[in-house]
This record gives sequence, structure tokens and C-alpha cells, in this order.
Amino acid sequence: MSDAIDQLTHDHGEINRRVLALGTQVRSLQRVTTSTTESLVTPLRELREQLFLHFAREEEGVFPFVTEHVVELSDQIHVMEVAHDTICGALARMVHLAQTSASLAMLAQLFDRFENAYAAHAEQESELLAALATKLDADQRMRLAALVDGL
Repeated sequence: MSDAIDQLTHDHGEINRRVLALGTQVRSLQRVTTSTTESLVTPLRELREQLFLHFAREEEGVFPFVTEHVVELSDQIHVMEVAHDTICGALARMVHLAQTSASLAMLAQLFDRFENAYAAHAEQESELLAALATKLDADQRMRLAALVDGL
């Protein structure tokens, strides 16, 4: 069983790399006047699947556990839940735009909002994980790991 805090930190590192690569691809396409959104379908779907799984592990495992065992972080959890909804909504819309060959300008504008929301959320999550690393004892970390591994 892996440490949930370490695993979530590692997951976010991989997701961060995908977001950065997608941003590079979107900006590259914007420089070509004949570009379409077709080439974005696969990377957007892959990011969506990875991010949705990561968020599910947090929302179904980490957040309820933290709310129960580290009550003082409950407000921070609520802020993160709202951010998840914003990020997931933007990502789902980008996938739809790419699949329907919508304008690159529209998708790029949505990507900018997504990227800003994701960056702010990643910082919040990093702060939460750092706080959990200091507030949870070994037994709590093991129980949290078991919850997250089961998802």
C-alpha cells in the first residue's frame, strides 16, 4: 500500500506535465492559420480521464477523510471541491469542442480559463497535502492510503 499523500503528489506532477504539454500544443496551433482542433481530441481525452480519476480519488477518499479527521481543513476542502467542478466542466467542454471541430479560438480561450483555474487549484492542493503530511499520524496515513487505493 502506497502513501496516499505521496501518490496524490505524484499524480499531480504527471497531470501538471500534461496540462503544460497541452498548452504548448494549443499555442502552437494558434500560430497556424489553417489549424483545426482535431489533433487536440486525444490529448484532451487522456487528460480528462486522468484528471477525473485523480479528482474522484480525492472527492471519494481524501476529502471525506480530511473533513472527518482534520476538521480545521474543511473550508479548504470546500474550496477545492468547487475548483474541481470548474476544472472538470471546462475540460469536458474542451473535449466537446475538439470533437466537434469547433473554432480553435474558442477552444484556446476556454483553455486559458482552464489553465488558470487548474494552476490555482494545484497550488491549493499542494498546500493541503503539505498540511496533511504534518497533521496525520502514521495510522491515519495508512487508513487514508487504504481508502484511496480502494478507489
